[in-house]
Amino acid sequence: MKKIYFLALSCAVLLGMVSCSLDDTDNQLVLPGYFTITGSSPNYKLIHDNGSVIVCPSAEEVSEVTEKAGFGNHKRVYFDVYYYEEDVKTANGIITISNVDLKNGAYLTEDTPITKEEADKAGITAKDSIFEVSTMDNWWLAQGYLNTLFKANFSLTTNDKNEVVGIMPATKLCITNLADNAVTFTMYYNRHTKKDADYQPGSFCYSFDLTKLNIPGDKDSVAITFETQGVQTRTTKIPRTFFK
Repeated sequence: MKKIYFLALSCAVLLGMVSCSLDDTDNQLVLPGYFTITGSSPNYKLIHDNGSVIVCPSAEEVSEVTEKAGFGNHKRVYFDVYYYEEDVKTANGIITISNVDLKNGAYLTEDTPITKEEADKAGITAKDSIFEVSTMDNWWLAQGYLNTLFKANFSLTTNDKNEVVGIMPATKLCITNLADNAVTFTMYYNRHTKKDADYQPGSFCYSFDLTKLNIPGDKDSVAITFETQGVQTRTTKIPRTFFK
């Protein structure tokens, strides 16, 4: 599959440098993962979320997978990257892969955090509009983004053509506490219910850009706490440089 789709309702996560041979006679390898898109046409670079792999697709490959549109304003994407060992170079701990074949592309839904005041004003924090996440498969920090991969029910409805369609949820990341060298993020999942709506489980993946946040304090590290209804709260520390 060469065309890039938006990643929703079905996704998988592999954050490490996981490569496997597809064919013993062909010796082709595949690296699945989430990437941050940097650069511009024709010199795009894809930085793997593990931070140690840079994929350099050709201008022709980018043109094919984006139907000649380029990556545009998209910054986060999932790809299965197919390559050969001879196209891998390592220098200073960084692995660079060229002459790649990009498949199963999917853009992640990107957003930025909002304040508690903004969330309250928009009705996002109203108790009757918040639904539980059934499973948080993973949340991770990479390349200035807080990423969430989770399972939850979403609503189904019938359109004017009597076709059953899904109603995409509104998922927002809210800054619920900001202190010296610490920040708490609360993810609100709003299912957009309708009267007599049916529900179906789905998988969702979001990337929230944290690079413009100004965290007060003078320590070299910042404590990040992530919480959402239905999932155990967890705190991790990251270097302050993550936000730049």
